[in-house]
Amino acid sequence: MYPTAVVRKLAPSEDFFAETHTFTSVTITVKGPFDVDAMSTAFDALLEQYPVYAAHLEQGEDGRYQIVADDLMHPGMWVLDEDEDVSPAAIDQSAALMNLTVKPSDGFADLTLYVHHSLADGNHIAGLLFELFDRYTDVVATGDPGPVDPQPAPEPIETLLEQRGVTKGQRSGLDRFIPAMFAHELPPRRSTDSSKFAKPGGVPVGRGRLSVAETTALVRFGRKNRLFVNNLVSAAILMVEWRLRETPQVPIPYVYNVNLRPLLDPPVSPTGCTLALGVATYLAQIKPQTSMVDLARDIASTLQADLADGVVQQSLLHFNLQYEGTLPGLADVVLSTNIGNVSAMRTPPDLEVVGFQSQFHRASSAVIDVYGFGVVGGELVLEHHVDAADPDKSVNMVLSLLRAASLETAQL
Repeated sequence: MYPTAVVRKLAPSEDFFAETHTFTSVTITVKGPFDVDAMSTAFDALLEQYPVYAAHLEQGEDGRYQIVADDLMHPGMWVLDEDEDVSPAAIDQSAALMNLTVKPSDGFADLTLYVHHSLADGNHIAGLLFELFDRYTDVVATGDPGPVDPQPAPEPIETLLEQRGVTKGQRSGLDRFIPAMFAHELPPRRSTDSSKFAKPGGVPVGRGRLSVAETTALVRFGRKNRLFVNNLVSAAILMVEWRLRETPQVPIPYVYNVNLRPLLDPPVSPTGCTLALGVATYLAQIKPQTSMVDLARDIASTLQADLADGVVQQSLLHFNLQYEGTLPGLADVVLSTNIGNVSAMRTPPDLEVVGFQSQFHRASSAVIDVYGFGVVGGELVLEHHVDAADPDKSVNMVLSLLRAASLETAQL
């Protein structure tokens, strides 16, 4: 037996992802000369900087999950052959909370970082990846991964909000959906089963992207209409969902994550909180004459009003964050998350980031349905994580709408 120590119990915002054994993996594809030993050194330094990820999760006597540290060393980075699959141990919350695999090939390499979702949202994982590549770049240039200053376990959003005087208000944001609850004849749910499995499995995902030229034109189209790309992507997703559902009279509830780190006072570093998320909501009333620009503008103005009223900032104090299930009497919710711009990642001069993929892994059969999007190498990347027979269908339709907007700009 090895001595163990409880670091802390998981907060309500974190506990759901322990119950479902949910990991998020991010795969970065790089092109150019890649030094496996240098990346191994960088990853070891990252673990020394954030030792909590060498810990694991256990259920306490009260049934709540807790972070537990022990004297066992983390196994370090795993190097895989080109045709080799990842070991289930990489996504085992009873062993470790973060793992890195590297799969070198001719002129390329795929690096996959697996992080337990209880301890990290997308912005947190991005912070870890950026620091990993910072250290890798330093090792390649100087042989030194940089200074290590071991950090404590990141706090949950509940603690950070309490420290900043953010309290639970009257509105959750979900109140926006009340007029649509039990107001329409709804099609049958795809599934209500929520069986638990012994090991996490990957959620099916559809992927696609716009070219650099198309993405650049889409950005210009957004600027012309005073809209961010994420507003346009959200509108395109909702318009496609409206078409696919074939229930035009039923409004679509939309829920998307907002990174609270820069919005809190004082602000929070990328790795200073586990799930520093607010939840924004929008009820899409789409009609045949609705345009993508009008819908995007309404989404943007609704978000700004909810931020000004403080609704988004305190939203997680009303309910737990999760990616499964829908409120009774309500049409299936559309969920999305913005992964940001991966192109800003620091690399050695001859190494280029050319690809990005994310995936959810969880030990549950409940339906999950999440869109993710961001920019990689100047290209807009869109993913749809969904338990469906053809997850690529919705992705291709969304990208077609966005291409049409970019083509409109190119013709001006």
